[in-house]
Amino acid sequence: MKLPRKNILKNMLVKEFTQVFRDRRMFGVLFGAPVLMLLIFAYAVNTDVGEVPVAVLDEDKTSVSRDFIRGFISSGYFVPYAYVRSAAEAERFLDAGMVDVFMHVKRGFARDVKAGRSTEVQILLDGTDSSRASVIMAYVNQISAGFSFDYLSRKIKILVVSRGVGGMRMKQPIAIEERALFNPDLASRNFFLPGVLGLLISLITIMLTSMSVVKERETGTMEQIIVSPLRPLEFVAGKTLPFAIIGFFDIVIVALITIGWFGVPFNGSFLLLLVSGVLYIVSTLAVGLYISTVSKTQQQAMLSTFLFFVPAILLSGFIFPIYAMPLSIQAVTLLNPLRFFITIIRGIFLKGVGMSVLWPDAVALVLLGGILLTLSVRRFSRRME
Repeated sequence: MKLPRKNILKNMLVKEFTQVFRDRRMFGVLFGAPVLMLLIFAYAVNTDVGEVPVAVLDEDKTSVSRDFIRGFISSGYFVPYAYVRSAAEAERFLDAGMVDVFMHVKRGFARDVKAGRSTEVQILLDGTDSSRASVIMAYVNQISAGFSFDYLSRKIKILVVSRGVGGMRMKQPIAIEERALFNPDLASRNFFLPGVLGLLISLITIMLTSMSVVKERETGTMEQIIVSPLRPLEFVAGKTLPFAIIGFFDIVIVALITIGWFGVPFNGSFLLLLVSGVLYIVSTLAVGLYISTVSKTQQQAMLSTFLFFVPAILLSGFIFPIYAMPLSIQAVTLLNPLRFFITIIRGIFLKGVGMSVLWPDAVALVLLGGILLTLSVRRFSRRME
């Protein structure tokens, strides 16, 4: 008696879910690993620059030099690590990585400032981390400019009062009011955690799909499947749908933890996030299926997954901005589904934009997912025939 086609697919899905949830370690990989990776990224990956350790050498030792140094310490960005007696002592701290900044206020600083002459303060930075050093240098320039303006304002006020001109007030010629949109605190966590969602989903769906298919070949059951009434498309659906459903639930879990536990602002539509997640999962399942056609063992499938995964991260804009890449590399990123998904989830989380803004990225996911899935299914079907 022949089973109806829908019963064949149903039995295939039941078999796959039974195998997945029978193994407790696999259950931990599917649901525990995403949460663990999210916690690691949330607490360990932090590019915010604050509490920069500073070594200070004040050779002037005047109230003016102390005011200048106090401006840095009171800003909240710098922390005094040591007040040194020589430049050589500070260089030892820099070499050992104990401080990021050495501030050297030379003799005659107060005299030059009071006389209105230009004076120099030596600032040495640890430039090992270029992005961090750039931010620190911006802090230094901002605080130094503020000190110069405040001192100049006080000096002009004293001059005005000494000449008997009353009622005159010093006003800053240009008042700059700064406000950062979408991420007011400029917290790196708000930037990275939405992107982590895309990384976790791609890693889980690609690796598990490829390994699940290769496992059938490795254990020798693929030949039985080939001679069975199961069609190639039904086999592909049976192998990929369970991980698609699991990936969908992982999106919900990771998103809720990101919003509820870590307080990342969510300003968009949760439904749009889920729909975009489905489009992205189609692409990752297709990649996993394709890897299964070029791998003979589970170890090869795992290695191939990471060979795809690492470049996908680097070319997604998750860490490095795409606009800073060469034009040839920017063109390559158009083949990376993760690039478009990260743009979508950051737009939904932080900017609160909808499909009217994100439709180009959604269309790109549909096209890439359709092309990748078609190529993978065709190649897989040829392998089964």
